[in-house]
Amino acid sequence: MIERLRSYHLARFALLLVNLVGIVYIAWIILSTTDLICLNDNARDMLERLRAVPIQPHRALSLSVALYLLLLLSVFVRESLGPKLSLVAALVFSVADLVICVIILGVLDFGIKYLLLVPIANAIAYIPDKIWKTAFTALVVLFYIPLDYQLVSVGFPVFSIDDYVMYHPALQRAYLLGFRNILISVGEVLFITFLVLEVQNLLDESIRIKKLNRELTESRDKLAVANVQLQIYSEQAEETAKIRERNRLAREIHDTIGHCLTGISLGLAAARELIRSDPNMLGSQLERLDELSRRGLEDVRRSLKELRPDMLERNILSDALTKLVDEINNCSNRNIELRISAPMDNLNPYLQETVYRIV
Repeated sequence: MIERLRSYHLARFALLLVNLVGIVYIAWIILSTTDLICLNDNARDMLERLRAVPIQPHRALSLSVALYLLLLLSVFVRESLGPKLSLVAALVFSVADLVICVIILGVLDFGIKYLLLVPIANAIAYIPDKIWKTAFTALVVLFYIPLDYQLVSVGFPVFSIDDYVMYHPALQRAYLLGFRNILISVGEVLFITFLVLEVQNLLDESIRIKKLNRELTESRDKLAVANVQLQIYSEQAEETAKIRERNRLAREIHDTIGHCLTGISLGLAAARELIRSDPNMLGSQLERLDELSRRGLEDVRRSLKELRPDMLERNILSDALTKLVDEINNCSNRNIELRISAPMDNLNPYLQETVYRIV
């Protein structure tokens, strides 16, 4: 397809080049024939045969070439703009192409009629809207039909390029007309090639769009299936998350209540001993048990809120473990010894919480 696009643009640019050669060639015939007529003193004969005074040869050459170079400049501008070229700008450029070509035809005595194929090719290449592209092509065709020497000469005093060629010798005249016909044929072939490639590009674009639509439909179907699977996975993941969260909460509540109940159980045992041995210390023992039970309740609430134990919220891990052991010792009159053999305050929060709950 890329090669076809290259051929497509190459055919159009070749058409532009052939038209430039044709313009220069027709203008050269007018100029050289005028010099030949003056050299052979045939000016009076020519003027008597012509219905109108032709434009000055040098002026015809310079004006036609200058106008066509202006057209080529507009083509370069459109190529530079590319997709940025708006519809209005494309239409303005296309109308300018048509006007320039009609003026050149008038200057060159309508001797290069296929020049009107250039505005059509440019319109097809640059006008983005299909409706406007078709309308402009139809407009150029309407100009193409009447802009023929045989038709124009009926109502206007114009002359044919053949009137110039006849002043050349027979053999040279055959070469001149033959080369002109070759240019016309080459221009028409290039234009037909351009149209064929344009049609092929449109067909390729249509096939590509159908393929994209088919792939889009397949992707949509796959997406629907994936969406159903994702919904199933989501439900399974949600159920798994519920079970995991339920287990986590159960474990955390068990761990926090276990700490508290262990401390309270040991503290109550110590309280029973204090009743017999030292009743005066019973009040302070019960206060410690009350504080321990309250802290345990707070830990349960924090576990339900997915927060860390209160002791870890207020202290680093080593201090939290030390205070936990001290509370148990104070409540139970036991002598539990805590030994920390490695630094643990820099552990991540999850590991710190795990260590705290294990202890």
